[in-house]
Amino acid sequence: MEINTVLEWSATVLSLIFLKGIIQRKVWAWPAGTVSSALSVGLFYRIGLYAETGLYVFYVLMGLYGWQQWRKNAEQTEEVSLVDVPLKTQSLALLGVPLALLLGYILNTLPGVSFAYFDAFTTVFGLWATWQETKRIRTAFHYWIPLNIASMILYGIKGLPIYAGLMVIYSIMSVVGFIRWRK
Repeated sequence: MEINTVLEWSATVLSLIFLKGIIQRKVWAWPAGTVSSALSVGLFYRIGLYAETGLYVFYVLMGLYGWQQWRKNAEQTEEVSLVDVPLKTQSLALLGVPLALLLGYILNTLPGVSFAYFDAFTTVFGLWATWQETKRIRTAFHYWIPLNIASMILYGIKGLPIYAGLMVIYSIMSVVGFIRWRK
C-alpha cells in the first residue's frame, strides 16, 4: 500500500475517534486528534498543500493545548462545560478574510503549491475554529460546518478520496455537534 494511502487511512480513523469525543465533550478525544493531525502533516506536505501542512502543524500544537485545557476544566464525568463569548469577540473572525487573501498571495509564489487561495481560506478559518474548540466556545461548530464542506471539495480536487469522504462525515457530524453544543 502506498505511503499516502496509509497516512490518509490512519489519520481518518483517528479523526473519527476525535470527532466523536469532541461532540460528546470528552477529554479523551484530544490525543486521538493530535496523532491524526501529525499524520496529516506528512500527507499534506507530500502532496503540495502547504497551508494545510501548516494548519495541521498548528492542529498538533492545539491538540496538546486543548487536551491540557479540557483536562483542567473537566468535571467528574470527564465532560467539559461550554462557554459563550460576546458577539464583539466573534466579529474578530472577519479579520480572517484579509489574512486568507494575504496568505493565498504568498502561497501562490511557492513552487508546487496547489489551490493557494482555497487552501489559505480553509487554513485561516480552521485556526479560528480550532481556537474556539480548545477554549470550549459554544460557536466552534458554526465555523466547522462550512469549513468541512470546503475541505471536502479541496481534498476531492486533490485526489484524496478518503479525506474527502472523511469531510463528508465531518460535515454531517458538525451539524450534530452544533445541535449538541447548543444545549
